[in-house]
Amino acid sequence: MGRKNAALTSLHELMGSARSGYPEKERAWPARLAVWAGAVAVVALSAGTLVAPGAVAVSAGANTLVNLWEDLPEDLPLERSLPQHTVLLDKDGKEFARFYSENRIDIDVDDVSPTFLETLIDTEDARFYEHNGVDPYGITRAFVNNAVNASQQGASTLTQQLVQNILVNNARDETEESVAVGDTYNAKIRESKYAVRLEQQLSKDEILKMYVNAVYFGNRAYGIEAAARIYFNTSASKLNLTQSAMLVGMLKGPAVYDPVVHPEAATMRRNTVLSVLERRGTITAEEADAAREAPLGLERGSVPSSCGDSEYPFYCHLVREEILTNPAFGATPEQRADRLSRGGMTLTTGLDRQAMESSRKAVTKALGDKNRAALGVAVVEPGTGHVAAITQNRKWGKGKGATEVVYATSEFQVGSSMKPIVLGTALSQGVPASQRYSANGPYYSPSLDDPVEGFHNYGYINHGSVDAYEAIRKSINVYFVRLIEQTGVVDVAKFAEMLGVTSLPTDKLSGREASLALGAYEISPLEMANAYASFVSGGVVCKPVTVIAGIRSDTGEKIPVPDADCHQGIDPGVADTVADALKEPFKSGGTLSGMGKLKGREAGAKTGTTNDFSANWIVGMTPQFSTAVWLGDPRGGGQYPLDEVDAYGTTFYDLTGSEVAGPVWKATMEGAHKGLPAVPLPESAPVGVGTVTAKAIPDVRGLKVDEAITVLLRNNLTPVINKEPAKENPLYTPDTVTAQTPAPGSSLKYRQEVAITLSAGSDTSISVPAE
Repeated sequence: MGRKNAALTSLHELMGSARSGYPEKERAWPARLAVWAGAVAVVALSAGTLVAPGAVAVSAGANTLVNLWEDLPEDLPLERSLPQHTVLLDKDGKEFARFYSENRIDIDVDDVSPTFLETLIDTEDARFYEHNGVDPYGITRAFVNNAVNASQQGASTLTQQLVQNILVNNARDETEESVAVGDTYNAKIRESKYAVRLEQQLSKDEILKMYVNAVYFGNRAYGIEAAARIYFNTSASKLNLTQSAMLVGMLKGPAVYDPVVHPEAATMRRNTVLSVLERRGTITAEEADAAREAPLGLERGSVPSSCGDSEYPFYCHLVREEILTNPAFGATPEQRADRLSRGGMTLTTGLDRQAMESSRKAVTKALGDKNRAALGVAVVEPGTGHVAAITQNRKWGKGKGATEVVYATSEFQVGSSMKPIVLGTALSQGVPASQRYSANGPYYSPSLDDPVEGFHNYGYINHGSVDAYEAIRKSINVYFVRLIEQTGVVDVAKFAEMLGVTSLPTDKLSGREASLALGAYEISPLEMANAYASFVSGGVVCKPVTVIAGIRSDTGEKIPVPDADCHQGIDPGVADTVADALKEPFKSGGTLSGMGKLKGREAGAKTGTTNDFSANWIVGMTPQFSTAVWLGDPRGGGQYPLDEVDAYGTTFYDLTGSEVAGPVWKATMEGAHKGLPAVPLPESAPVGVGTVTAKAIPDVRGLKVDEAITVLLRNNLTPVINKEPAKENPLYTPDTVTAQTPAPGSSLKYRQEVAITLSAGSDTSISVPAE
């Protein structure tokens, strides 16, 4: 008996029957009567019986009720937060896409119209600010009404309704979900106890916030903000009386009272809510009459969902794929998919609207969106791997003239745009750019596989003896066949992999594939843009990434995002020399001399045309952007070559990279650079001087400060001079480095800060030059 009495007293206290907010007469009820009238009525209502409370108590058994209550867990399980939107932002913080499984936009109570909140509480739970989660008096009232009247009343408080929403959200399958929404004896007791416990843990406003963000209003609108947008194209903060009454009325049955499908039923239910407000004195009779006469006033809005609704669908798709495949967003595919559609992430991407818009205008001007030929453009930021733009001249979708294939990440033969990678391989092996070869055709290699007719230059022109710079300027095929003959085919493929290229079949190469030098193997525009970016970043290689920062939308807490893994991939001297050589095509006699240089700035670029004009390329870069443009027929360049293409209002025959792809690249780059300072490309540099070959921080102790800064900058590190010099030491003259952090030999990360301490008497205010 002692345990049962204690349990009854505990239950009575939890249910709040003696709470100071209750009227004096109610507070005088004995504890046993409160339990009997409240908890037992819960059982009666949930079981659907219309018998006297005493009979229910006998049939259910007081011990059963108390034991069930006591045996339930104390806290409501919150394994999963309510599904939220994942929002994608450009690099400047402007939204361009969002994903969700449930259209829910979390807001604070302060951002909800007071009219709506008052309507909600008066209609659904008038004693909300008085009860402790379960309202025994409301339950008793509903029980008595349901016992004698045909019309049925509910008695669940807002807190109990919230508990039910949370339990449904926690459900792992349909069986658990049906249990969560069930009207069984056990379900109602569980719901009641969790409601009481929730009220002990949270304030009324916190519960109200959770409720207005959780409840379902039909038409995929979860929470009041989404509902306000869907039905009235407004925000929750601006909801008026008639709008609020309609939305609150829908809570009783979102499908039954759907104003889109059942406007008459929705109007009747709205007017019922208005009558409740009038009866409670919340609004006057005149206000109620005017509101009842008003139309529903629907103004359908929408909340964008998925890439199809994005203004940049192809870039959006790339972000989506990164989220679904990168372990930073979850260990398994299922976890990553759940994170995308439910996770409530706000992700900042590398999307640069200026680059994106300039590229989009360029491809539209060149080909339009109905041309049989297609353009795929990728723009990458050197030194960071941030993907700035992805565009193509196709509409997003699955219908005629549309596609969901992203050309910028699709692989195509790259043609002569592969030649700078061959040059980089040779430079890394110690072959100088001044190396000369006879570049006449036909050429038959003694060690590589030859075509039947041998290797020829474009137009069957013989160029005599040339060096690498002239070979790049005129895109001389024979020179690069002879160069790969010296470097080795597999070494070129491995060098490409060092630049981040992943699509080459390196392990399957026999070493005789001379066609690799001329771009017969397939690489995506994104990987080509990223590879060329390494030539203007001092040899720093990054993985291309779209997501660059992320937070939880509800708390602002930072979340892990994919690492671009920027590191010293190739020798800076090699990178600088290739970048210097890529200025050549713009010079007189070069493949891009007719197109002309970028306005007001230096750039490097290389065109490419594959066999039989099956595709055109241009890849080029400045220190700010690296851009690749592919032009071809998506159905297959071999069957549908670029022998006749309509572009810029005219017809081109036997297209080369400088004629259509080139102008698209130029327009994209000039637009992307608008407002940016002109930064020169690197000059040719000795290979292996002042560089590191391993990912380790160099030792600069004992060097003069100017020398130390130079060494650190050359290794893509950021020197930081400590303001406090070292103690007096006769071994060190002024302006000498005595210590450094991190220590020499530590793992090297791109642009990592290295703090150096100078000897006593040094000028610690010296400024560190920009890299």
